[in-house]
Amino acid sequence: MTTDSAVRPEPVPQDHPRRRSRPDGAVIGIDFGGTKTEVALADSAGTPLRRVRFATRPEQGPDRVLARAGAAARELAEHARAVLGLPVVAHAAVSPGVVLPDRILLTPNLPGWESLALADRLALELGVPSVAVANDVRAGALAELRRGSLRGADPGVYLSLGTGVAAALTVGGRVLDGAHRAAGEIGYLDPGAPSGAPGRRAAFADGHAPLEELVGGKALGERSAAELGQELTADRLFTSPDPAARRIAREALDTLATAVANIAVLLDPERIVVGGGMMAAGAVILPALTERLDRAVPFPPAVLPARFTADASLHGAITLALDHRCVPAGC
Repeated sequence: MTTDSAVRPEPVPQDHPRRRSRPDGAVIGIDFGGTKTEVALADSAGTPLRRVRFATRPEQGPDRVLARAGAAARELAEHARAVLGLPVVAHAAVSPGVVLPDRILLTPNLPGWESLALADRLALELGVPSVAVANDVRAGALAELRRGSLRGADPGVYLSLGTGVAAALTVGGRVLDGAHRAAGEIGYLDPGAPSGAPGRRAAFADGHAPLEELVGGKALGERSAAELGQELTADRLFTSPDPAARRIAREALDTLATAVANIAVLLDPERIVVGGGMMAAGAVILPALTERLDRAVPFPPAVLPARFTADASLHGAITLALDHRCVPAGC
């Protein structure tokens, strides 16, 4: 299979332990994103063995993306069988938005997915009985709960800071979905009107995500371009010595920290774990959150970096597949 920007690991030596047959089999996880899609083969411990990555190109529509993901998954399954001696016993996929059986809501970066029955379509594409599906951030929280920095914390909060912002709550060893499978969509939180400004901010009903439009990576890039004359990534913005850049970073961190502190007051979590692409500036972000939580929250939780930072959603898909695997004889 030919893919753009495909990630290919080195061949596995003939005597490598990964070539030995394992009765519990392997799993395949698929992470659909607005920019890139990644498909991974993993062993029964959740360790990725081989990956394929390609540009999503959402403007081509969901059919094209699903076909390419299906081809990558079949290639990985054949590699598992022929090279590693492992059957693939489960598949799972994650995507942004509210993933329902017959559609996906709140996913503007994937046009056409609002009417997509993701689980059914993938099962048909892969020729398997079923595919587990979930929201990408809540799947990332599941990975942190099972194998990462949220392990043993109850309740816990997973905070994802990237192009957008989102969160997930873990309680009793489970990730909370919410009544409409929309728990943790904190990008829609209302941070209040700016100091001294009249009225209220535009909200969801107006087609906006108020918090995300202030502290998300995309918003910070756009603001830096408008005010500084160059678009800066969050890590460059938060570590820049330029006074104007420091002002933007300070305002964004103050808004974010206030939102996180309010979440902590409501939920009383034992631990807050922070992941996502903006954690390239974790040395600035984590202390700012900790300071605000210590001041504002009666029982401040510990704030830790996520174990899975750059590819949390993919590890979430793998973990979801592990939770839904079947014995080889029944697949």
